[in-house]
Amino acid sequence: MAKSATPLLKIISGPSPTLQGAAATSGGFSPLISALSTAADLAPLDGKQLFSFLHFRMATAKRAENHSKWFGGRLLNKFSGECPNYIPLSGTQVCQAFLAAGIQPPESVVAAGQYEMRLDFARKAYDALKAEHDA
Repeated sequence: MAKSATPLLKIISGPSPTLQGAAATSGGFSPLISALSTAADLAPLDGKQLFSFLHFRMATAKRAENHSKWFGGRLLNKFSGECPNYIPLSGTQVCQAFLAAGIQPPESVVAAGQYEMRLDFARKAYDALKAEHDA
């Protein structure tokens, strides 16, 4: 079996470029909202929640794939950050998806990290969770 030239995971790094603007327009609540969002990403999901989450992310990737068939759609994908080949996940979600697919997660993945997982591996986790749910 030939190896794919695309990486399995992409690391999303750096602070959000909109953090300062959001704090100014939210009356200073942005750091609190950001902290709550980070805390939610750190909490593990149960099997049904992870299944639903992956379903939503894969549907978004499918929409991005449909958009990528024409120039205006590719432009929309660029501005929205949607990608037909990867789905965004937190480090906790990445580890859970790997484990659901029966694959040991990479040691370099940290719970608080933000990653993009290649769609074919997300589908393996989704299919495993679906089989578990249907059983």
